[in-house]
Amino acid sequence: MILLIRSLFKQVRKPVLAYAIGTSLYLLMLALLYPSMMKTGLLEAKLEALPPEVLKAFQYDKVTGFDNVLDLLGGNYYGLIFQVIASLFLLSLAARLVARPIDNGELIVYLAAPITRNAYTFAVAIVMGIASMVLVGLNGLVLMVSDWWMTDISIDDVILWRIQLNALLLLLAIGAFTLFVATLFDEERRAFSLAGSVLVLSIVLTILSELSDKTEWLRYLSVFSLFNTTQLLEGTDHFLLHSILLLVLCLVFLTGALVQFGRRSLSI
Repeated sequence: MILLIRSLFKQVRKPVLAYAIGTSLYLLMLALLYPSMMKTGLLEAKLEALPPEVLKAFQYDKVTGFDNVLDLLGGNYYGLIFQVIASLFLLSLAARLVARPIDNGELIVYLAAPITRNAYTFAVAIVMGIASMVLVGLNGLVLMVSDWWMTDISIDDVILWRIQLNALLLLLAIGAFTLFVATLFDEERRAFSLAGSVLVLSIVLTILSELSDKTEWLRYLSVFSLFNTTQLLEGTDHFLLHSILLLVLCLVFLTGALVQFGRRSLSI
């Protein structure tokens, strides 16, 4: 199992590091620019010019203001941007590890060895979990280093890692979903299209829910409603509930992937 996990992770190592390093550099840039942005007042002026609906979609909250860099990152990364990145990140992993090997017949090499379908599916889930931890962990470490490095940045470590944990659970839930969808089809294109469509719809529903009070109920149809940085920064009681729901979703889809992949016929 360990050798299988190492082999699978080696296949996705470059894209995982690319996502992790790229997003971390973006966070570092925002953290370094934060003091000058606050001194000049350009950020507040820019936000005042935007419609309230746009601010809500990106999870900006004028009430909390920008007392620290996490308030800035809540809208510039951990909102709509993170939803898109998380979707693309996990869609690409599921395609590389499951949908593509089924499509091109590569999976038969693994199954010809003393490796069961459940073992392969579970190994893929572990690799996707490790990849998610690399992304979230490096993001958090970069922000901690920037906090130690610059005196003008004030980051609450508890809130920071609460956000990272919530982000990790979101990635695990989406990863389990994309893994489940990848086990449904023999063609990579069909699996990618279905999972991608559902995730895009979830993002759209999150945006529409912020447009007015009449559409607010739409947010409950999107998994991204379980990762709200505004609530995390305000210290509301939703963190534990959202974490439990994301963990349940992860377990449900992972179980579904194991059952589905174990009993289906493969045209390879």
